[in-house]
Amino acid sequence: MSRQLFEDSGRVSAPKQRRVIRDAVFASVLILTLLFWWIRLWNDDTGNLASSDDTPPTSVKVANDAAVGPHSQLKKIPGLADRTTHAPLADLFAKADPTADAQWQSEQFSAVVGKQLKILVELCEHPEKLSESSVERLIAEDYQGESLRPLLTEVFRDDVLVVSRRQSTSSQKSVFGSSGFVKSFRELLSIYAAGNAASVHLKFKVVGTEMQQDHATTTAYVEIYGSSRSLPPQHSQQTARWRCKWVGKEGLDVPLLQGIEVIDHEEVVPSGEATAAFVDYTEALLAKNPSYRDQLVYGTDYWYGNLDVAFSIHQGNQGLAIGDANGDGREDLFVCQPAGLPSRLYIQQSDGTLDDHTEQSNLDWLDSAHSALFVDVDSDGDQDLLVSLNYSLIVFENLGKARFVKRTEISIHSWPSSIAAADYDSDGDLDVYICGYNPRGETSPGDIFANPVPYHDAENGARNFMMRNDGNWDFQDVTVEVGLNQNNHRFSFATAWEDYDNDGDLDLYVANDFGRNVLFRNDLNEKGQHRFTDVSRQAGVEDIAAGMSVHWADYNHDGWMDLYVSNMFSSAGSRITTQQQFKPGEDTQTKEDIQRHARGNSLFENQGDGTFRDVSVEAAVTMGRWAWGSLFADINNDGWDDVYVANGFFTTPETGDL
Repeated sequence: MSRQLFEDSGRVSAPKQRRVIRDAVFASVLILTLLFWWIRLWNDDTGNLASSDDTPPTSVKVANDAAVGPHSQLKKIPGLADRTTHAPLADLFAKADPTADAQWQSEQFSAVVGKQLKILVELCEHPEKLSESSVERLIAEDYQGESLRPLLTEVFRDDVLVVSRRQSTSSQKSVFGSSGFVKSFRELLSIYAAGNAASVHLKFKVVGTEMQQDHATTTAYVEIYGSSRSLPPQHSQQTARWRCKWVGKEGLDVPLLQGIEVIDHEEVVPSGEATAAFVDYTEALLAKNPSYRDQLVYGTDYWYGNLDVAFSIHQGNQGLAIGDANGDGREDLFVCQPAGLPSRLYIQQSDGTLDDHTEQSNLDWLDSAHSALFVDVDSDGDQDLLVSLNYSLIVFENLGKARFVKRTEISIHSWPSSIAAADYDSDGDLDVYICGYNPRGETSPGDIFANPVPYHDAENGARNFMMRNDGNWDFQDVTVEVGLNQNNHRFSFATAWEDYDNDGDLDLYVANDFGRNVLFRNDLNEKGQHRFTDVSRQAGVEDIAAGMSVHWADYNHDGWMDLYVSNMFSSAGSRITTQQQFKPGEDTQTKEDIQRHARGNSLFENQGDGTFRDVSVEAAVTMGRWAWGSLFADINNDGWDDVYVANGFFTTPETGDL
């Protein structure tokens, strides 16, 4: 199948093949060199490189291995008892083992609590096993807590779903002992269809731990989802926050739950017999295409194992573009793909299905495509195509009927993560802003690995570029000229144009990974020229975190555009960064900045005076998990913008294979 993909993808010239081979050899040598120095780097506790005179690492005895000979430098990998690795690497692995550091009892306790809560996960999926005896190693004899499904108030209803939340003004029912807990847990699961237990799932994320002399308290996010009792069955969901009190018991090696306080609780259930809000039509629209069956249905983990490492697949970094490529009034789809796989153009048919038009469009390359944009570059009324390929921006002219020809290649010294077009200078044509992530280097590992320094506020990333459209497919780099060189060495992931100050021109927001974001205000100078000023701090939108996407909308209908930024939510980060022993030598501001990295997504409400108010927590929009992208969209057509978040990562079985 791989051979067929390469044959179908069209043109690869001999010089191109030689360049791919050369780059593959270079990448292989570079990776081996990096691994060699990585191992050398950890040969002493100071992190200094070991010299030829340094004493070799102490031999470590491993089960079934002698303390001398070829295995004398091996240690077991924490969590993988049947795997071994070089001793310095094992020491590095140990830093992720909470049981290895006595100062971090809170993390050791969190790990134990996680295992205890799995009892509830299993009982949720198999409620027929729920009984007092099934929770005797979880629930304390003197348990006292609130009802796990508290009194609720309906806050939203439409033709598809009903949303209810915990009543905040009324007192909630208390439950006692293991019998009371079992009854309360059954009530919590009562909204799900009987007989469909296997489809009900419970997830916990422990986000806080407080250790006391005679007890400990953990705060956890709780999510339950599964088939509802409605006919036909649809999905229901419960999300909550629990504050759990844990105590020890003599003769028992695990803590017991002495009580649960329900901080907040929300339920989303179907309204009546309405159909589901969304139905997956991917296969129905694409399955007739061989490229769908042979390429798109496979995940990143599959291609990691079936493509040469020289292609260096960047997980999660391929975007898509939607636009009318052939001028028939219907939106078409362009899908970016990693190196070694052809990107795809699908043309929408009258019945809504999509036909693969890649070869006919002259877009059948094998280079790594990161992002794409359908825009009318030459103002002739059709949609041209911008694509970031490797370390370049390629501009394709649309000749009509979705046939494209390359007009311009803009080579940049950055790995381009995303692109956005706007007429920033009001001259009638579209200009292009290019976000750079990793800097390009002739011999730098930055081509492969991100190395942010410092992690929480890095300024050793790549340059971004403002390319002015001068007509006739000519673009000029005006980054410095227009003032966009300020704060311009970040790890930029995404950008969006919007007139946030309502002065008639377009301003620019840039979301940066590993640090603070940037808002550039577009103003006219005394000569009537458009120039940008970094107003991020004074506007209150630096949002120091792992910025990965940005979108504008007037979410509260006050006439001013508001801002939503995707970041990363981390339960471990929330627990660890708030502990007293976390970075004891750092100043308060640095600690707060690092804590902010773990909070999640951000919603900034435009105040209309050039500043924004952070309403993320009160609007309950922070918990977007590992949020790669987000969009405002009126999903239910009620006139109000909702938020859709794309999140997650790919998961494979743990093999211990480095």
